[in-house]
Amino acid sequence: MAPDLSVIIVAYRCRDELADCLASLAPDRDGLAVEVTVVDNASGDGTTDLVRQRFGWVRLIANDTNRGFAAANNQGLGYASGRHVLFLNPDTVVHPGALATLVRALDSDEGLGACGPQLLNPDGSIQPSVRRFATFATLLHQYTPLRVLRVLKRPYRAYKMRDFDGRTAADVDVLMGAALAVPRRVLDEVGPMDERFFVYWEEVDLCRRIRAAGHRVRFDPAAKVTHVGGVSAATATASVFFCRSMFRYLAKHHGRPLGRTMAVLLWLGMIVREAGLLAGGTLAAVALGLTGRTSRARRRWAGARRAARFMFRDAWRSLPWA
Repeated sequence: MAPDLSVIIVAYRCRDELADCLASLAPDRDGLAVEVTVVDNASGDGTTDLVRQRFGWVRLIANDTNRGFAAANNQGLGYASGRHVLFLNPDTVVHPGALATLVRALDSDEGLGACGPQLLNPDGSIQPSVRRFATFATLLHQYTPLRVLRVLKRPYRAYKMRDFDGRTAADVDVLMGAALAVPRRVLDEVGPMDERFFVYWEEVDLCRRIRAAGHRVRFDPAAKVTHVGGVSAATATASVFFCRSMFRYLAKHHGRPLGRTMAVLLWLGMIVREAGLLAGGTLAAVALGLTGRTSRARRRWAGARRAARFMFRDAWRSLPWA
């Protein structure tokens, strides 16, 4: 008999967080038949030894190289035999009853193509985890100087769902990929994660394909998962991967000519924004340093360095026409 749920966790240099995640899955599991697969993307931090020694009930796939988030999830999917699949980040802790709530929601409504829990920050506060689909206007506001000028603020607020309290069950466009449950039959219909997204934007693309196939995407706050966030992504190349995936998303869902044009304009706007942050941060750091406010000066200098790194390195490694 097929398990009720297949949980797939992609790990990359997050050994301690993964241990907490697996420990939260180890108890009774709400009376469900659950299988758990960990795909390690060549972490090199003892993750594979941890899983083998402490979590023998977990299927482990150990990659020799970092294959990326989408590709590694698809590896796990190839072994999944459950009626439903939960793509789960390693820096999460699943609360009691959450798995049963997600499975119950998917079982009770055949119109659902995906369901996600309420995500909580480590301090217990609600972590925003739902979005509307991004438009070119919302991306221009978020990543270019238009944000400082407060241009296109209204569509940006709509995109971020700033009017949503995170406590009410609702159909949404996009769920954060930290915890995303999808019926296997839906994945068989729309296809797995698109491996052209090495990391970032893969869940947006998947939710969009699920919606396009006529299924609904549901946020269910009755299921709760604590999410630390940014653990595996905290690398020097994170901004490169993010930009590459965002530009590929635009080209995929808006057609290559229009999508590429959007990406180029967005890239140019990002360069201008970072140039302003570099200049402003440097001047502010100098002024604060001269007046003895060294801690604030260090923060502004760190921001200026990030802007410089993007302008002179990361931007050129994520060219939208490459």
